[in-house]
Amino acid sequence: MADGVFTILWRQITSSQIPFPSSDALTGTNLASGTVINQTVGRYLNNPLFAGITISTTGSGGNARMQICFGPEQQGKKVKLYITFSNTVYEFEVQVWAPGCWTIQNPGSGPSTPNSIFFGNPVNIFDDFEPGESDPAHPPPTYNPFIPDLLITIESGTSECTLVDIIKVTINQIPTVAIAGATVYKDGQPTGITLADLLAGVTFADPGNYEISIIYQYLGDGTSQNPAGPPGQVLTQEFTISSIPFPHMQRQSRVYGYVVPGEAMLFDDTLIDDGTIEYNEIDGAFTLRFCGDYFIKWFIASEMGFTTDGSDFAIAINGTTDLIGSSHTKISPTVGFSIVKVTGLPPTVQLVSVADGIIELSKVTQVKAGIVIFKIGDETSASKMQSHLMKGES
Repeated sequence: MADGVFTILWRQITSSQIPFPSSDALTGTNLASGTVINQTVGRYLNNPLFAGITISTTGSGGNARMQICFGPEQQGKKVKLYITFSNTVYEFEVQVWAPGCWTIQNPGSGPSTPNSIFFGNPVNIFDDFEPGESDPAHPPPTYNPFIPDLLITIESGTSECTLVDIIKVTINQIPTVAIAGATVYKDGQPTGITLADLLAGVTFADPGNYEISIIYQYLGDGTSQNPAGPPGQVLTQEFTISSIPFPHMQRQSRVYGYVVPGEAMLFDDTLIDDGTIEYNEIDGAFTLRFCGDYFIKWFIASEMGFTTDGSDFAIAINGTTDLIGSSHTKISPTVGFSIVKVTGLPPTVQLVSVADGIIELSKVTQVKAGIVIFKIGDETSASKMQSHLMKGES
């Protein structure tokens, strides 16, 4: 998603107007997904100015779209991009108010994949660009365009588990923002969904890669600190509807500490995540939104404990614990497993201590705890089961 990253199309230019040598051009293998900009060519090579900028793609096959992604190193900066499609060159300004990605759009006709990209030198958002790149017609911003927060709200259905992904999208009507238009793309093609549709709320269920692009102007709040912004600003947000969700996630913890009775184990390190199981890093809760049978296996590497009954942990489903995994000593691994059936309201799953005292995690092991959750079978949501029974179906 492109939260915090937005672009302004300055103009169409000629290749002779690009203020950098041809040796700075990113082409061919340097435009491949996974490219780290400051490990390529020219001014970018080992240059800390370009730290945290990478190239990735979204979608696949003929629907693949190129993205420029900006890490936390680029937050609060802006950069000029000179992008060539066939023989046409466009000059963009990209502002990074928060880490995120920008999916490149060809403003004209022709290919969606660029032939080449030149990067200017990143500068502070509120500074002017360096000589050769600045333009009086495009002065530095004096406001944060994300003061109104996100204009696009994505909500997943939460009343019951789903057999496929269902997402509702609404554009919020904010008094300080004038929305000029919106386009919804599915697998790179316009869908025909209108701004009026999005203001009312649209529910998406068809599998595919979606992108919502809105054109707006920040109107300001009437003060000199937050004046109106230029028209024609673009905000995009992306999401994917899974066709055959097969949820799976594996996480581990490398953080040493103590676990008190009733406390949930926190897993700070992601090993595998297909994006269909949600994890709350604050309370250690996993949310299972898809209908199905889930197998959960876990371990804890404890070192000692102030308990009388060993090291005891259990999976808590919506706060209620099930099978307990125990170790009769306080200096040995504790392991356990559970099966969870999801047919109604998506449950939360936590691994909690059910011992009668504090348990200290191992200081010497690299990994202190681990958990894997994956779907092993199908279930039907409760409402659909009731509907089948009413219709006499088996």
